[in-house]
Amino acid sequence: MNYRLYFGCYLFLIALLGLGGGDNVGDNDEEEFSVSGNGVFILNEGNFNAGNATLSYYDPVEKSVENGVFYRANDRKLGDTGQSIMIYDGMAYIAVENSGIIWGIDVTTFKVCGQLTAEGTKIINPRYVHIVNDTKAYVTDLYSPYVNIFNPKTFKYIGAIPTRQLSSRGYNSTEEMVQHGKYVFTNCWSYSDKILVIDTEKDEVCDSIKLSSQQPKSMKIDKYGKLWVITDGGYSTTGDVYGDNIPYLYKIDAVTLKIEQEQALDTDEANVQIALNGSRDTLYLINNDVYRMAVTDAHLPVRPFIAAEVDKDGKKHKLYGLNVNPVNSEIYVADAVDYSQAGMVYRYSAQGVLIDKFRVGINPNSFSFK
Repeated sequence: MNYRLYFGCYLFLIALLGLGGGDNVGDNDEEEFSVSGNGVFILNEGNFNAGNATLSYYDPVEKSVENGVFYRANDRKLGDTGQSIMIYDGMAYIAVENSGIIWGIDVTTFKVCGQLTAEGTKIINPRYVHIVNDTKAYVTDLYSPYVNIFNPKTFKYIGAIPTRQLSSRGYNSTEEMVQHGKYVFTNCWSYSDKILVIDTEKDEVCDSIKLSSQQPKSMKIDKYGKLWVITDGGYSTTGDVYGDNIPYLYKIDAVTLKIEQEQALDTDEANVQIALNGSRDTLYLINNDVYRMAVTDAHLPVRPFIAAEVDKDGKKHKLYGLNVNPVNSEIYVADAVDYSQAGMVYRYSAQGVLIDKFRVGINPNSFSFK
């Protein structure tokens, strides 16, 4: 257990109590958690404007799940629209988009250790957190034309990096982040076709990559320094037409910024996502079903590795999130079901054999491994 982190959490909670407890604090007793070993955090997005985002914790040894652990440990709601979660040095960082807040919680006790809010910053709707080093972290945003910077230990706001993007329909979005050497790559999702390159020594955008498809949605970097990007193609099937709704998968050299491969995929009916295994030599991809390929392969296989569940009416469930345990390559897939009821999580072996499935919160969208 990280006692220094625990003590910091304790002091933070005492300060909150002294200030009257902050927003969304109720009158329920806080539960005491102390989880050991390796576990999986599941962030449940909830519904937009409903304030029902939640956090679940899964013990893969016991095959047990604890739902609503943020609320139970802190007697406060997580917020509106949980977007992403990542773990660094004993702390889980949770971006809650529509609430404009980033929480830091202890991964053992689930207690709040710090928070960063939109007030006094250039944050509007935070999307993802990337730790550059022990004293600097980046935050991407759906609307703000900045990538914000803060200290991940103290949660002190440092400043912001102008993205210099032209606003498109009110959006200036930056999304996931991956790092290669001193450069951080971030994809511009909403109504865009760009990937930005940030120099972390200068904290400035120094280059960009233009794609042939619209809306790069998810991004990872493999063991060979190749950047993998999947787009959702835009929204040609809606009344507000943008793009052609055909997802593409790209392989890009992170040094030369040259596109080496691109492949059109089936029209997506749910949420496209990509993930890598721990050795970063195998790519997993959600495109209605789950596909798997070696990063040295020339194209995605025709047949899925894992097929989505089918309901009694023959309709496929909506796969909404994907990640791979970096230690044992077990695959976790989130199923939104119908976007309004409690979602499902499926845990598969590295060979694609179902190990367990369990209910979590509404719209589970991301996993992070303790």
